[in-house]
Amino acid sequence: MKTLIAIVLSVLNGLTLWANPPKDSQGPPESVQRETRMLQHFLKMEPTGLVNLRRTIERIERMTPEEKEKLRERIGELEQMRPERVKAMRERFESIPREKREAMRQRWLELPPEERQEWHQKLRAMSTEERHEVFIERGFLPTPGKAHKSKKPSRPPEE
Repeated sequence: MKTLIAIVLSVLNGLTLWANPPKDSQGPPESVQRETRMLQHFLKMEPTGLVNLRRTIERIERMTPEEKEKLRERIGELEQMRPERVKAMRERFESIPREKREAMRQRWLELPPEERQEWHQKLRAMSTEERHEVFIERGFLPTPGKAHKSKKPSRPPEE
């Protein structure tokens, strides 16, 4: 199966080169080189990594233009942060169990946009401990025994 996918991708890549020959003799255009590197990266990924990537793409597809713009802004802010700060944020995020993160996200998305903006400003002004207390008090975290069960995708069969 993997071999078939590799062959199909190679043929498609070759067709794009044949249909759009390079303007100079320095090799394929940068966009084709970038696409090829991306495909090579995908082909080396573990099945779970591909599942996560697919989920991320599907989530982005469901976003409104406004949500996409906010995400672009947030990513821009992260790119400007010191690497140590980004690493600490990532570790703190990953320390929260997946079902709690999903419950928090669902609860957040249920709020009207105006109320979300208001909460966003309030939360930024709070300490970590205050935020945690508010999350529990307002129901952003699941209660024991009623935790949201996240649907874990079945792992693709190994070949």
